[in-house]
Amino acid sequence: MSSPLKIAVIGAGFMGSMHASIFAQAPGAELIAIADQNLDLARTVAGKHNGCQAYRSHEELLGALTPDLISICTPDNLHREAALAAAMKGVHLFIEKPIASTIDDGEAIVAAADKARIKLGVGYLLRFDPRYAHARQLIAEGKIGDPIHFYARRNSARTEGPKRYGGKLPLPLHVTVHDVDLVLWMLAGQEAVSVYAQTTDKLLGASGTQDTIGAIVRFSGGTLATFESAWSLPAGARHMIDARLELIGTAGSFEVQCGDSGLYFADAATSREIDTQHWPSFAGTIRGDLREELHAVLRWVRGADEPVASGREALRSLALTRAMMKSAETGEVVKL
Repeated sequence: MSSPLKIAVIGAGFMGSMHASIFAQAPGAELIAIADQNLDLARTVAGKHNGCQAYRSHEELLGALTPDLISICTPDNLHREAALAAAMKGVHLFIEKPIASTIDDGEAIVAAADKARIKLGVGYLLRFDPRYAHARQLIAEGKIGDPIHFYARRNSARTEGPKRYGGKLPLPLHVTVHDVDLVLWMLAGQEAVSVYAQTTDKLLGASGTQDTIGAIVRFSGGTLATFESAWSLPAGARHMIDARLELIGTAGSFEVQCGDSGLYFADAATSREIDTQHWPSFAGTIRGDLREELHAVLRWVRGADEPVASGREALRSLALTRAMMKSAETGEVVKL
């Protein structure tokens, strides 16, 4: 039996703490360290897992240890420095989406991974949602025919993303990029050739982000895709995330509906859906798509064929999403 993969996590926030918990309980893995510029936060997360050390920075961590895999869960603009440092030590990389906040940073990360001959994966969680995976299989089996039109919607309440991230992350790079990756993943062999987008900031502009974005993308095979993302649903909205993916093709169509979690809770003070898909927690164990993804990453590092998004795939998603942002800023159609 092979020895456990030694795992370190950079970033002890919302996603980093979940990565740490999942890796700490995963078969064939050993969580050895977590780093965060907030050392107290890193210590709090590390203290929940036996043998896990806390560090103030990725430099301190990599100066003391050489993990087999580093999972980077810092803000997007901080991915580059940590990724390049890990690559220089020959450590495999898994980075929460998007790969970076700029194309230059993303290209630098991919180049460093290539030079070091390490594995580089990016955390596009929805690839591990069986609904989307099955929809992609329908396309691959020819049951949809030639894709004509995609419609992707991902809207959530103002009490979700905006409250959690406080304007630190643009709506398209946090939300829309998920659906961009899904559409690119499903449209194998097609490239985006043009995009037109618009945003509004009536509600959330003062906090540094957008209320909504709408975009139309033309692909090289003639397929159109319409994207809609919003962070502006009211707090009392029926769904935590009102998500939908539809495809019309020459031979068939599909609809993936993700608004209803299947578990609704209400009492005198609140009314809400409880997550049953992405990272539900039962008795201290995180399950759902995130656990499936991170367990797949461990198998992928060991050589298995898994649908982990590569660095180059993540660059394509980033490029198209940034083109949407540019179109919205200029009011012009952007050619790719």
